[in-house]
Amino acid sequence: PRLLAGESGIRALPPERFALPIALPVRLGAEVPRAELAERIRARVPRSVWHTSAPECHVWLLAALEALAQAGLWQPGAAAPVPDAARTGIYVGTGGGAPGFTESEYIRIYTGEKAIQRDVSRFAIPMYMASSLAGQLSILTGIRGPTLALSTACSSGSTALLTALDALRLGRVERAVAGGADLPLSAATLKGFANLGALSLDTAAGPRACRPFAADRAGIVLGEGAACLVLESAAAAARRGARPLAVLLGGAANSEAHHLLAPRDDGAGMAECIEAALADAHVAPARVAHVFAHGTGTRFNDACEAAALARTLPHGPTLSATKAQLGHTLGAAGAIDAVLAVHGLASGQVPPLPHLAHGEPPDPACPVRPARVAAQPHVGPAGDPARAVLVNAFAFGGHNAALLLGPAAGADGKGGASACRRA
Repeated sequence: PRLLAGESGIRALPPERFALPIALPVRLGAEVPRAELAERIRARVPRSVWHTSAPECHVWLLAALEALAQAGLWQPGAAAPVPDAARTGIYVGTGGGAPGFTESEYIRIYTGEKAIQRDVSRFAIPMYMASSLAGQLSILTGIRGPTLALSTACSSGSTALLTALDALRLGRVERAVAGGADLPLSAATLKGFANLGALSLDTAAGPRACRPFAADRAGIVLGEGAACLVLESAAAAARRGARPLAVLLGGAANSEAHHLLAPRDDGAGMAECIEAALADAHVAPARVAHVFAHGTGTRFNDACEAAALARTLPHGPTLSATKAQLGHTLGAAGAIDAVLAVHGLASGQVPPLPHLAHGEPPDPACPVRPARVAAQPHVGPAGDPARAVLVNAFAFGGHNAALLLGPAAGADGKGGASACRRA
């Protein structure tokens, strides 16, 4: 409800929030409250798991366990593993590493009196390695199929969902737990994005510091989070009487093959990815009723994405850009938007662009049609099986990914995957 109302989770963060004592040009972000995260993870998983994993893993485990519970496949304290555990896979996307933990370890080891006598934590390696996100969930739930951690920068969550879909289509698994997680709010990460010129320094704007597709957009604001979907083949869902919430119709990934930090200036690489996703999902462009844009709020990337959308979807579907409210969650971003797409397909409601929600025009260089609070629903009537939602993720390194989701009523078992539950 808060997202649909246009509220933002972006806040000013206190100096003590950051372990590394370096000067920061801005301390804005949409953070996961650490105390609440610690309380929730300790109440849900054994000490042997939470004590040996970083907060990035904690937020992923909570999202995945909620998704499995909502799907009727797992409950906290369950003695038995997830059903068909050997035919279930885990696919999690992340930007990689644990920057907050690394900074805290640096401070603990190398500063203060007699610091040289301190040693690295014996849990440092399992806490830092990205693969622990998949491994810890496997240990908790008994899942014995493929367990993969994937990293394609800001498209990692979408890449994980695409990889899971491919495994389902090939028959390698019958069910997949897929999504993404990242907690990038560390001093070094903020400083790094600022030095690249990508970070919004508009401290005075507070919750409106990130303004995708607006004429006065100033850059990204970092955010934290995780999201997870349980995907099943139509046959597996039918066998256990599951009621899907939506269908992952298809998608695509490609590379810009251009520049490590920038897309092609005409948006051609992004457009090619969207076109490939439409073809893979067998979705005509006119069926796309709404777009969850990558929408970082940077001048160049927004203009390139708008050009790609104008080329591929000339009918101009409505558009959300959730980084305006949730910040840029890096490896989690595509998975979070996929969850919101599932919700939108079920309810017809999607988040607005808060800064363009009441009729303000976008930048003339970005001819998009922003979703607005007063104009909901945007995704069409809930009973319309023809509509589809596009989720874009365009990342550093030139890693592009696009997903197409449709309503559960459109499931035909011929290539898509049921998204049975989400968290």
